[in-house]
Amino acid sequence: MRSAYVKGRRDFADCNLSRLNLRNVKLSGVNFYGANLYQSDLQGADLSDANLGHVNLTNTVLKNANLTKAYLSTASLAGCDLRDADLTNAYLNGANLRGANLCGTNLTNAMINDKQIDMAKTNWWTIMPNGKRGSGF
Repeated sequence: MRSAYVKGRRDFADCNLSRLNLRNVKLSGVNFYGANLYQSDLQGADLSDANLGHVNLTNTVLKNANLTKAYLSTASLAGCDLRDADLTNAYLNGANLRGANLCGTNLTNAMINDKQIDMAKTNWWTIMPNGKRGSGF
């Protein structure tokens, strides 16, 4: 998958990519719409401007990942490790965040509601959509 991306391929929609190791990979602008990335390791990956709509990211490691302006509508992020990830301006409407770890995550201007945040783990270092730190809006 890495070599295909380097060669210019950006569309991996509906692909089964579960349990892949994609640590620190630059995948800006990639299309994973409807793909299965279950239990993949995307720690430190650049997924800015990525289309992750309807993607299964259950139990995936996205620690320190760049998800700036990522589209995550109705994605399953249940049990996801998103510690210290950058979700600035990300679109998370309808995403399942049950049990996701958002400690230290930057959610500035992210499209997400308080019900979704309540299902996830946050801490004082989490930056909420309003740009303030803390465990609430």
